[in-house]
Amino acid sequence: MTTISRRRMSFPLLALAVGAVGCSVAMIAGLPLAGPTATSLACVMLLLFGLPHGTLDLELIKTRASGPATGIASLLAIYLGLAAAMFGLWQAAPVLALLSFIVVATAHFSEDWKGAGSRFLETGMALSLLSAPTLMHRGALDEIFVALTGRAEATVITDILTLAMPVAIMVGIAAMVALWTTGQRVKASAGGLSLASMIVLPPIVGFALFFCLFHSPRHLAESFRGVDLSLRKAGLQVVLPLTAAAAGIAAAIYGLNLRTDVAAGLIASSFTTLSILTVPHMAAPMFVAHLSRANAVNPTRVGDLIEESAAQVRR
Repeated sequence: MTTISRRRMSFPLLALAVGAVGCSVAMIAGLPLAGPTATSLACVMLLLFGLPHGTLDLELIKTRASGPATGIASLLAIYLGLAAAMFGLWQAAPVLALLSFIVVATAHFSEDWKGAGSRFLETGMALSLLSAPTLMHRGALDEIFVALTGRAEATVITDILTLAMPVAIMVGIAAMVALWTTGQRVKASAGGLSLASMIVLPPIVGFALFFCLFHSPRHLAESFRGVDLSLRKAGLQVVLPLTAAAAGIAAAIYGLNLRTDVAAGLIASSFTTLSILTVPHMAAPMFVAHLSRANAVNPTRVGDLIEESAAQVRR
């Protein structure tokens, strides 16, 4: 690994360390990090500093894929269709939507730990972060899931995470050891710091630190390097407008929820927005790749389907 690459990876780790130390000092000083003000601030951070890492998805797909599914109208049809499907699931079955989101998030966060030696270790590391709050903050996690879904039965998700937590943490520790022994000490250190934050800090604050200061900056930097746009053009013409659009979606969801509790409303709007954008963030590239392979076998039919979907989006 070059010196520049090491520095690029070290910046998110440094940000994560500063954030974790700052939150720990605040907690020791008696500041209510689990209170409504800190929770609301963490939710806003998720939207402003976490969402931008997926704004270059369509540009990346256009750069890496080929075929009828890579036109802007077709890509929008696929992306918005997947997002709409996830939003529909939240409306029809919010507890199932939450469980689906956790599964998708586990798969997504496993990408942060590539190089641990196996998919099992990478996935275990990701699941350890999501299940770790049940160790010290089980009650808080229950409240978050109920606020997010509006359903008391959402606590069953906490039960599932509690059962998974011991094994997940052991696998996560094994993943960190594997990363450390193979020379990927920045990742190993970030994993340890993220896991400690998710155990000790209130769940939303701990998650915001990991998501906004480590996960998102790394993926956004990789996206900038992968598109055929200058840094300035990508930032001004793609990242900023789409981040504003995502914030608009969150504001609309907040308005639809009609919660009297501001913090609960922000929890619902921010995490629902994250989920409906994470699903296409993960699934759209695979969907486009599948369509491209199918088009190689039957180009006329697949092309017709894409054009039909694009026409519906334009209408």
